Amino acid sequence: MNYKVHFVDRQEEFDHIMEDLAAEPWIGFDTEFVGEKFYVPALCLIQVVSENDIFLIDPLKVSNLEAFLRIVESPDVLKITHAGDNDYRLLHTLYKTVPRNTFDTQIAAGFVGYNYPAGFGKIVEKELKVSLAKSHTVADWEARPLDPKAVEYAIEDVKYLPALHARLSAKLRRQNREGWAREENMKWEKASFYQVDPYKEVLGNDLVHQLDFKGKIFLMRLYQWRREKAAEQNVPRETILQSRHISTVVRAAKDAFRSDRGNRTLSEHVWRRHQSDWQALLARPVTEEEKSFLQNLPEPAPDDPEREWTMELMYHFVRRQCLDHEISAALLLPKGDFNKLKSGEDNFNSALLEGWRAELLGNTLVDWLKRNGRLNMEWGDQQCVLRFQP
Repeated sequence: MNYKVHFVDRQEEFDHIMEDLAAEPWIGFDTEFVGEKFYVPALCLIQVVSENDIFLIDPLKVSNLEAFLRIVESPDVLKITHAGDNDYRLLHTLYKTVPRNTFDTQIAAGFVGYNYPAGFGKIVEKELKVSLAKSHTVADWEARPLDPKAVEYAIEDVKYLPALHARLSAKLRRQNREGWAREENMKWEKASFYQVDPYKEVLGNDLVHQLDFKGKIFLMRLYQWRREKAAEQNVPRETILQSRHISTVVRAAKDAFRSDRGNRTLSEHVWRRHQSDWQALLARPVTEEEKSFLQNLPEPAPDDPEREWTMELMYHFVRRQCLDHEISAALLLPKGDFNKLKSGEDNFNSALLEGWRAELLGNTLVDWLKRNGRLNMEWGDQQCVLRFQP
């Protein structure tokens, strides 16, 4: 693994390198970005590894990344990443890039006995017997020149990707799971994966079910206003209005903010700065889109202790199945998605019970889960029999 390291900060050099890499069968890559200060994260470094070289590309100086993005989108070049979700989401946010032909070592590891998501250092140590010093994960990636230790960290982040790909691919092949891993990676290769529901924040706030029609409309608009302000100023949404104050503002809107001065949970200057905006939100006529959303707003699932017990028990059966097959349960059915299934929410993605997951779980269990079935438990002499009920 004696790679030659190149610092790339000139457009002409970058274009020449990308032209060569576009003809290669594979590359590994990672990105470093700053997201905590901005609404849209700032891409600060791209690390690319090929057969003999590592390229550290400075996007703060190389302004046109089109040649690299074409490689990411090319079906002819395999892209090797670790936890590539964040990298691909960032590239799509900034450039609308949708990758093709991807392989992720974190996903692959989840199919061959590792917990998901397993850290890069842990997999490298176990597979390649190399210990990584991950001390600069929060480096100042905007700084120039970069801290030498940060550069070392950036190199290590891609240096071991080719060897890991080879090791994990061999394990997948031996267990006939290459197709499963490929299927899981393909979710990143669809534009729909990157679509964000504009009402996600509203749906995630239980307050929406406690409000009258007017309050619901204002809550929707308040979240939209916060997003637009944050995008306009390119700052985090929490900088505009902290999430913990959303309910305070919504409740103050009930009397058109006439009694807001008596509320001290939100500072006076925030009230003064934004109150005219909030009053304007309150005064706007209701749109057909807003009406349609509220008409289709799912009701909170009623308490159902029997169903909750049943689903928790079944999840342990699912985990046992994963344990027997050395596949991470969190990869098969992430806890957040399982909670949607358990509560009977309409927005559970039934595609999570198809493909390799259905093959692993078996048709009987998958059909039962899709039907929101129940269990019948029968106690006998020194035994307990569980039977599926439709």
